[in-house]
Amino acid sequence: MIHTLIKLKVLKLTMLSAIVGGFVLGTAASIFADDMCERKNKKTEEK
Repeated sequence: MIHTLIKLKVLKLTMLSAIVGGFVLGTAASIFADDMCERKNKKTEEK
């Protein structure tokens, strides 16, 4: 019984960390893409 409860806790933590990790990764990718887009626009303006 206790072993099953521990497994469920670990599973919940794993799912939660996967969701949070995905959200953080998506946010970081969005910021990085926005930064790259701004740099590209600055280079085209200089030409």
